[in-house]
Amino acid sequence: MYNFFVTSHDSAWDLSAYEYDRDRFLEYSAEKEKALFKSFTAESIELLKSFPCLFTYEGRDSEMKVGYLRSIKDRGRVVLIEYEIDPEIQPFNYSNLENISTALDIRKPEMSRTHWAVKDENLFQRLHEAGLVDPKFINHAGESGRLEELKFKVAFSFPGELRDKVNRIASKVKEALPKGSVFYDDDFIAQLARPNLDSLLQNVYLKNSDLVVVFLSGDYEKKMWCGIEWRAIRTIINNKSDHTVMIMRADNTDIPGVFPQDGFVDINRFTPEQIASFVLERVRLNDCG
Repeated sequence: MYNFFVTSHDSAWDLSAYEYDRDRFLEYSAEKEKALFKSFTAESIELLKSFPCLFTYEGRDSEMKVGYLRSIKDRGRVVLIEYEIDPEIQPFNYSNLENISTALDIRKPEMSRTHWAVKDENLFQRLHEAGLVDPKFINHAGESGRLEELKFKVAFSFPGELRDKVNRIASKVKEALPKGSVFYDDDFIAQLARPNLDSLLQNVYLKNSDLVVVFLSGDYEKKMWCGIEWRAIRTIINNKSDHTVMIMRADNTDIPGVFPQDGFVDINRFTPEQIASFVLERVRLNDCG
């Protein structure tokens, strides 16, 4: 799904917030979406915020931008949205979408009406087909759905400095496991581009993954996001769920919460293919347990 925003206010999408009349919400949306989002409950707001957004202006020569919702505030007769535009996706003209407007469920009258619609279409897939977004925005490796609700057999946690090696390992693991059962951040670019990412990542590692494979190094110890992920992983260890954590080491850096007796795989001793086989062995053991 995605949010489709149209306005007649010039330069509205150069700001960070905008108000819609409440009765303009869900215009040109299907009956299923109208029923699902007719009330701004906490659950429906979080669901709307998880969808990517297409921002544009009235008129068939309109500039379009892609972004994400930061907050939604119901103020009675109006709804305030706060948003951010994705800097990695260049704005494009409505004419670039004319061939796929039907696939995106954008109807011609919509471009002459200020409104907020919710569409049951895969925005990034359609934009990729039109050559407007990079392939990295398409989750080829996983099933579709909200990241909060997906369950993974394996989740990888690592610093960016080790990405090349981890990518090779993750690719081998994904080849051997069912589609959508591995969490690797580059497979979820769109869903990770949101506020409060720390809460989302901790949920993925702490609650939604059967096995967390963590690559420890001096770089891991320094990185803010790795630190956030490590808090969730330490909670797993403290809860005595040792079988759900697999430690990889790139060097001998002291990491708070790791002790000399903790077993690990030295990633400098083995090839990515060998390391992937070790991960898959742990997955099989977990499945048998």
